[in-house]
Amino acid sequence: MHIHFGTSVSGEKRKLYRHGSFPPTMGYRRSDSQFSGSPGVYWMWDRNIPDAASFQSPTGQFLENIAVRPSSKLLITSVLSPTLYTFDPTTANATLDEVYTFPNANCLTGIAEYRPDVYAIVASERNTTLTMEAPGSIVIWSLELTSGGAPVPRHAARILQSTHINGLSTVPGHLDLVLAADSILGAAYEVNVRTGAMRILIQDAAMALGALGAPPPALGINGLHVGAGLLYFTNSELETFSHVPLGGGTVEVLGAGPYDDFTFDGKGRVWVTTNPGALTLFTRLKNGTWEQEIVVGDVVGSPVLNEPSSAAFGRDRARETKTLYVTTRMGQIVAVDTSDDHA
Repeated sequence: MHIHFGTSVSGEKRKLYRHGSFPPTMGYRRSDSQFSGSPGVYWMWDRNIPDAASFQSPTGQFLENIAVRPSSKLLITSVLSPTLYTFDPTTANATLDEVYTFPNANCLTGIAEYRPDVYAIVASERNTTLTMEAPGSIVIWSLELTSGGAPVPRHAARILQSTHINGLSTVPGHLDLVLAADSILGAAYEVNVRTGAMRILIQDAAMALGALGAPPPALGINGLHVGAGLLYFTNSELETFSHVPLGGGTVEVLGAGPYDDFTFDGKGRVWVTTNPGALTLFTRLKNGTWEQEIVVGDVVGSPVLNEPSSAAFGRDRARETKTLYVTTRMGQIVAVDTSDDHA
């Protein structure tokens, strides 16, 4: 595993921990949730990662979420801007370039490709004092980039009852459906991007802010993605990574830690951005439990991944599909080469 530009990463297995038993010095705490879950086995690794990022925004702009186009160009949102950006990681001296600026908004969060090169994007008016969205301002837009010319925007749906929509996920087998994470309500909406119809698909205590009822900017459900009929999601306030059947059922907690967004690889593993400075790999074992390891950075902080926020694999060419792109709240785009990972 290494950061691009040929910089190697080495690690030494340190100690075995089980779910809920991370020492405080590692930045983890046990979640006092009431949800059922099977204990997983988690390996924590010491990694000596040099300070190397493929891109650093000169302003340190908060980069929130990422989608990868068929060409492997990146689409990136920021909670501090209504502008969608693009970044071409395959070219030298690449810069963040503007794609489209959404009206009546100052914040972009989730993005998901629901049809080939057509994206659902969450735009809103954010109250920067309360760090939450103005009621009634949250809109899911469709942005079509298939022509190669000017982007084609379309107002798809407005979520009136929400004050913070975070991650977006497509639903395999349903081209026009996306799931949207409501971090305050503790729910996942199902939204039809073609018709604008929506409903609460799942609302659960595992997605909520918890008994603490922390005020903004505390977040419940954060990242969410669908895999094999299960909705996987992180909860920032409870510090959990879990899944639940799409049709509803028992939530299973897979791990505990300060997670943000995540992505799947071709082996069914999950790469989870972990604050303040790490990337965590979850692997399902044959006995049904999950192994967890820090593969890049450090749970106590790292200049390599300075507050990571989202992750997505490249596309188009063989090397790109092994490259994991990670955005951070401090304006980094980090390219992690996973091609030497033989797990």
